[in-house]
Amino acid sequence: MSEFEWRKGMRELGGPVQPQRDLWAGIAARIEAEQAAPAAPHRRRWIAPLALAASVLVAAAAFVHMMSLQRPQEEPAFSADTALPALQHADAQLKALPNRDPRLAGAVIVVDSATRQLQQSLQEQPDAVFLVGLLNRTYERRVKLARLGLASS
Repeated sequence: MSEFEWRKGMRELGGPVQPQRDLWAGIAARIEAEQAAPAAPHRRRWIAPLALAASVLVAAAAFVHMMSLQRPQEEPAFSADTALPALQHADAQLKALPNRDPRLAGAVIVVDSATRQLQQSLQEQPDAVFLVGLLNRTYERRVKLARLGLASS
């Protein structure tokens, strides 16, 4: 029977239909049987394997953490003393690029402010590799804005 035929049949009924027999007696009997029955033991069968899997996972995580602590720490591949002059040179080149589009002026101010904040943070924490990555992305945004400014003029 398709859904269309089923819906057509439902429309033809025209009102509520009484079941052929009383359903409540069977429902009540099943509810009483479930309440009278003891808790199902099959639920307890899941606890032991689950606890075992969790303990194995914790042990593996502890082992990996212990091994990472025992590995000698590597020195960063860069030094802030060598990175900052190159970044400052790039910053000077970016500021020399003209930005003729007034619609981009606000974005340029925000990007330049972020650049200054990242440079200050890098001077305070010279071993922070992620700051150099953020600074590089900030410079990329500034170059993109400069290109947009040149293209719109």
